[in-house]
Amino acid sequence: MRASLLLLISAVLLFCALPQQGNSQNKANFWFLNNTGKTVQNFYVSPHSAQTWGADVLGRATLPTDIGVVIVFPEDVHHVCNEDFKLVFSDGTSQIYQQGMNVCQLHAVQFNADTADGF
Repeated sequence: MRASLLLLISAVLLFCALPQQGNSQNKANFWFLNNTGKTVQNFYVSPHSAQTWGADVLGRATLPTDIGVVIVFPEDVHHVCNEDFKLVFSDGTSQIYQQGMNVCQLHAVQFNADTADGF
């Protein structure tokens, strides 16, 4: 648990240190840390008000536990800040977070075994 916290802090500091691209940078971009204890096969992000899930933002990649990745939205796509998340694991199980987390006010979202925390 302590190693995951140190990894998250390092990731947030690195993300904050990345060069800013003026007003063109999408404020909805965030660091995703998988602290679930499982490998994430698919990761879906959708506006809180949406009735369906969009495309898998991991594409062909998977995300092992205790690893993070920056989720970057294309600049030409208008993206809302209040987002819901769906994680599908390599064992076929899934977790859904539909509390409408404001990613524009966060640098990172850590997904745990049964919770999601924004930082």
